[in-house]
Amino acid sequence: AFNDQLHTVLMQLSGSMRAGYGLQQAIDFVSHEMPAPAGKEFAQVLRDIRLGQATMDALESMTERVPSDDLRLIVTAIRIHYEVGGNLAEILENVSETIRERVRIKGELRALTAQQRMAGYVLAALPIIVFLVLMVLNPSYESRLFSPGPTLCIPIGAFVMMVSGFLIIRRLIQLEV
Repeated sequence: AFNDQLHTVLMQLSGSMRAGYGLQQAIDFVSHEMPAPAGKEFAQVLRDIRLGQATMDALESMTERVPSDDLRLIVTAIRIHYEVGGNLAEILENVSETIRERVRIKGELRALTAQQRMAGYVLAALPIIVFLVLMVLNPSYESRLFSPGPTLCIPIGAFVMMVSGFLIIRRLIQLEV
């Protein structure tokens, strides 16, 4: 939920800074205007700053509380701004555009891999369905697979191979952006 709100947070921070607010005032604005979880996290940052913690340290502690690569990118951009200088509002808009593009690409990849995901589910379910149908049609034929002896290795091996094949397919279609 926090990552879904990051684009709006960045736009509010950027707009506040373009309106003449400082970073702390912009964080205060975001903490009041955004619903949870982003509003609460930025309110915690503001509390940390008011209790004497440095702004960058307060933002770094937020990245420890919220495991988000996009948030880490934002805090890094703010840190670079503090060290080098420049127009922070423009930097935040560029970071926002980068995050928005990454989300768009993730959506496209999810759509492109939908067929492979469905194939993995079908390939995992098909042997189970065939077994159940054969069990209903001819239970004595299928029950011999579960009799003690070497034939018991067949269903165990089949189950292990189905699970490993399903996991391999899932791993192949996972793409990182």
